[in-house]
Amino acid sequence: MKRLAICALAIAFMASIAPSVWAQGNNYKSIAVTAKDIDPDSRDPQTRIRYSQARVTVQQYLRGQTMDEQGRQLIRKFFREAYLFSWTHKENWLKAGDKRKEFLTSFYGPSYGEPRSRAMINEIMVEFMREYIKPAYHPVLRYNAILLLGDLRATEMNLNNQTPEVPYAPATAILLSAIEDPNQSDAVKVGAWVGLLDQAKRYGPNLGAMASGDKGKVLNLVIKTLGEKEAPAGHEEDAHRWMRKRAIDLAATIGNAGPKGSLASAIDAIITDEELPINTRSEAAAAKGKLTFDAQTANSLDVVKQSAEIGKVGLEAVTADVEWYETTLTAYYKISLAGGGMGMEGMGGPGMRPGMGPGMGPGMGPGMAPGMGPPGFGMDGEEVEVIRDPILVRIEDIFRRRAKTHLEQAKEGLVGSTPQIPDDGSSIREGMVRYAKNAEDRQVIVGLAKSMLAMLTAVDNEESQEQDLLKKSQSRLDVLTQAAQTLASKAAIDIDVPAEDTPAAGAATAPDVPGGAAVPDVPGGAPASPMPMAPADVPGAGPDVPGGAAAPPADVPGNP
Repeated sequence: MKRLAICALAIAFMASIAPSVWAQGNNYKSIAVTAKDIDPDSRDPQTRIRYSQARVTVQQYLRGQTMDEQGRQLIRKFFREAYLFSWTHKENWLKAGDKRKEFLTSFYGPSYGEPRSRAMINEIMVEFMREYIKPAYHPVLRYNAILLLGDLRATEMNLNNQTPEVPYAPATAILLSAIEDPNQSDAVKVGAWVGLLDQAKRYGPNLGAMASGDKGKVLNLVIKTLGEKEAPAGHEEDAHRWMRKRAIDLAATIGNAGPKGSLASAIDAIITDEELPINTRSEAAAAKGKLTFDAQTANSLDVVKQSAEIGKVGLEAVTADVEWYETTLTAYYKISLAGGGMGMEGMGGPGMRPGMGPGMGPGMGPGMAPGMGPPGFGMDGEEVEVIRDPILVRIEDIFRRRAKTHLEQAKEGLVGSTPQIPDDGSSIREGMVRYAKNAEDRQVIVGLAKSMLAMLTAVDNEESQEQDLLKKSQSRLDVLTQAAQTLASKAAIDIDVPAEDTPAAGAATAPDVPGGAAVPDVPGGAPASPMPMAPADVPGAGPDVPGGAAAPPADVPGNP
């Protein structure tokens, strides 16, 4: 099954924990296989043959072979007395992720969706996975067990009659219970959030056909988690911060401001909390634009003030991005110039000829190799390929991703995801602008959104590079600042514009040499990389970790 990108992030930070924490020998529960004749771990050739034969027959029943009593008995025996018991064996503890993937590909999914057999499998998996998330079992098994619960579907998507896949409701209750259990491990809670968010996306806006009781529990859970500034006793702060960000994602998925705007108020508290990382506040701003208010609550909204708060967060985030780019670019040039290079003579020797930059001949500019005319053209005027320093390209890519992410998030909060913003804003049905009380309020909100869109265009222009990209970004940032201040003035909100030599709040401080980085905004953090990095929880940054990875090598995420 398709895994969420956030699942990849969860696995990535937990994968940094030392395995010595959980390699505790026989301290974890192991259940012996009772169906010895089809033991999956047996080394006896005849037993392995019988296991393979049973596996194939089970797959045939799951694919739609007419279910009879013999089939029901075989399915129960295969899963309840052999296959799932083997997951608890010591030699399989670290293979729990592979076991989960194997189940999903070999016994689950659209190819194995026969209704009666699907009902049997779901009941069996809920029974066993509910057991396997308990503290008696190995942490890797516990984590994968909770992930598997989130994967369960009552029905798969049917392309023929255009019906969507439906999450398995009994699994939802277990996910909620795991998150709310104060004694449950952070690793299991993280996996439960992954599954709950995945299920919410399947249900759609307002949680669709989810049971009304579960809807209320999900809404209360999101509001409670957003309001918890500190991790509960006995739990890690970095994991708690990660869960709060998932609560923001879940709020955006729900898309309903809640009774009397209760969910929106919880989001507002995140947006205005200047002690939180700017990325978290920026994500909350985007989520705010997706919330729909009932008429009575909408009439009581101070739309200008709330829009100004979103603009303030967007301005702060993008200012930090531009300053990071300027500082990092300066550090790159400084190190490049100090590192030496080759002159026209003495190929390969240290040092440069006077007036030359790295890899430059006399009178040459950056990005030019010896013997070339202007960048991109040879001495004879023919166009040639210019190979840019990959570190410089990486710096630009990071800046573009960061700035585009923050600009998009702030714009979504104001006017939604629309690529065309009409001058009066009256036709926009997304973002806070749709609740503006009059044309004057709409106009000032639209003005700020348009300045964000203009800066997005400038940042996204790949023709601009290095100093040109910086200059155009700074110019657009000045316009954005003025628009944000205009809206803030109307709302009687102060926006402090940082001085040129003062890093903005939340800015990643660039070191005096390339390679330093701020601590990523994900649980567990990460060491500095060989080049400046964007926060790992910003879309487009960070490693592409496959969703089927094996799970946390520790019971508590974030341990060094």
